Amino acid sequence: MKNFQKVTILGILLAFGVGLFGCVTGEQQRIREQELRRQAEAREAAEIDAILAQCRQHLQKGEVEAARELLEGVAQARPDHAEVRLYWEKVNARLYSTVYPGNTLSGIADYYYDDGDKWTLIAHANGISSPKKLMRYHRLRVPWLPPCDEGKDEAGRLGNQLFGSSRPTKIVLHPVEQGDSLEALAAKHYGDKKLSYFLADYNRIQDPASLEKGSSLKIPVFPPRKKDTSKKDRETIKRGNRALAKGEYEDACNAFASIPKGSTYRKEARNAMKACKAEGASHFDRLGDEAFQNSAPEDACRYWKTALRLDPGRQEVQEKLKEAEDLVKALDLIPSLP
Repeated sequence: MKNFQKVTILGILLAFGVGLFGCVTGEQQRIREQELRRQAEAREAAEIDAILAQCRQHLQKGEVEAARELLEGVAQARPDHAEVRLYWEKVNARLYSTVYPGNTLSGIADYYYDDGDKWTLIAHANGISSPKKLMRYHRLRVPWLPPCDEGKDEAGRLGNQLFGSSRPTKIVLHPVEQGDSLEALAAKHYGDKKLSYFLADYNRIQDPASLEKGSSLKIPVFPPRKKDTSKKDRETIKRGNRALAKGEYEDACNAFASIPKGSTYRKEARNAMKACKAEGASHFDRLGDEAFQNSAPEDACRYWKTALRLDPGRQEVQEKLKEAEDLVKALDLIPSLP
């Protein structure tokens, strides 16, 4: 019995020791596995950072395809990596920009990259050897350069130039039907079929001549463009200046006053009208003085009234006019000699 108890106790102690040793070994193994996993994750993160750094270097040179090839493997292996996914989507995205009259590579780069000196990226991505060889309505691919393109599109770049407004008032979704074309849609919405390039660029369509039936096009709607009156206003300014030179002050002032708000000649017209009123009021004030001195109070009243129409703020003229009007009334009361 005592031997059984001894054996039993020894067995219990042995089993406890083995179990304790197994626990220690298992804990060490778990720690070891965690350390190996951490080291592997660190190596992978360093490798991804290195690939993204090389990708940025390619993008800084406009080498979009080189950046894409570099990213392809890691994008397939780690599609859940947020930064890798972002870079992969951006280098595969197609951002286009069409050259309209007056556009330059540096101007396009300044809008998309906030730096006109980066025009070489666009030139390199499109095989352009010299910015002087840029052709009108040439479609360009604008390579992505992190993080400069956020919220930027062709509507923002061209709104003022093409539509007279910096941003559209709304975006209309147009379901593509059989027979639709970008030229017809541009003519319908903008009155110019050449703005089909704008619709293609805005919707990032690679082939403008091919529209997929059932797809949706985003059509920016801009407020009505203000009528360009610059030519007419320039002629009106000239007419006013000719009238001023002839001493036709009221006609000159009326011409200058007709220039509408918003005209590029508005400021010039206001300055000319101010000078015209001052010169004209002084002119008619002098004529009034001469008429009054020559015993012609009615003529004096007419001249001074004209002076006040041109410059109502002349207090001295107002006083002289009142004196002349009183004199005319007094003269009217004097009975005529038989």
